[in-house]
Amino acid sequence: MDWMTLAKTACSVAYTWPGVLRSAAGSKVAVVHQGAGSSIDHFLRAPLELQGSTIVELDSARPPHPNSENVLTTAALVVVVRYLPRSWLGCLRRLRSRGTPLVFLMDDDLLDPAVLKGLPRPYRRRLQERITNRRRWVPRLFDLVLVTSQPLALKYAHLGALQLPLWPHPSLLAPQPRVQLAYCGTSVHIEEFLWLRPLLEELQQRQPHTHVDLFGDLAINRLFRPIPRVRILHPMDWGRYLAATGYGRIDLLLSPLLPSAFNSCRAAVKFIDAARCGAVGLYSDRAPYQGFIRPGVDGLLLADDHASWIAAIEGLLADPSARQRLATTAQARAWALSRGEGQLGDPGRQLAEDGLVPQTGSPTLDTP
Repeated sequence: MDWMTLAKTACSVAYTWPGVLRSAAGSKVAVVHQGAGSSIDHFLRAPLELQGSTIVELDSARPPHPNSENVLTTAALVVVVRYLPRSWLGCLRRLRSRGTPLVFLMDDDLLDPAVLKGLPRPYRRRLQERITNRRRWVPRLFDLVLVTSQPLALKYAHLGALQLPLWPHPSLLAPQPRVQLAYCGTSVHIEEFLWLRPLLEELQQRQPHTHVDLFGDLAINRLFRPIPRVRILHPMDWGRYLAATGYGRIDLLLSPLLPSAFNSCRAAVKFIDAARCGAVGLYSDRAPYQGFIRPGVDGLLLADDHASWIAAIEGLLADPSARQRLATTAQARAWALSRGEGQLGDPGRQLAEDGLVPQTGSPTLDTP
């Protein structure tokens, strides 16, 4: 029996998505997927929650274990999104034999090998391994096939495919609080990156609205990839760096500097970074920042323990007025430095008195 005939035979049972939704109302729904959060949030989550269903997500990248099988066997509905790993076939077959409704959601053309030919080889191979090579199992296992576009519904009409309406979850549209943190060190500061790793891991677990930008290569990307809401930006030249980190793009600038012979000769340039971004700078309590930063006035000086940094960050998150005060004072001081004021001997004032530079008032604090 060829695949088309098998599909028509296996999908002859009449299931509809509204009917399946009603049957799962007020019950647990298991959603099995590998990083398919986008499709779930655009098509599944809102209608399921509207019916009062409780959604339990399971990672199909890992083989099912006793706990996940217990979730599946007690679910009123199981939705498998995109992929059909070999390790899950046995579990799904057992669920089908028990009569658990099984639904397959497809948000791309994943079942036609011919379509994959134009894709990059690594991505094509990944799709083949995860779903395309097991396309014959779709009509055997699933009571209903859902798709996310009309072309997919027409192409897979022989599977009884039904098109889901675009139904975004309200959380996608609601304004979200956001505080942007950044560390602007380069890859030469590998020890600082290693020090930041557990700090950011704890912070991102504790604070749902903090986002962090780091500059680094592939090794840095791999180091921080497991931590949510951390973005790794490619190293860039000075002009592009200035454009990427301009005023208003960073709220808190992290500037840890661990003791080393190399770091002992650094200058306090990260203070200027914080000021031009309109950010509060958090600095290690050692040279060049010790004796330069005025703690609690134009920045914070912190010991090397993570607890001190977490407490300082969370204190600033809870006090926007303190953030504004520290950032404004730092920016005013940076403008003074740009006129040569506040230096040893105040050379800017002496040059102005000698008539070599004009005496001007202070620019407004938000001058770029």
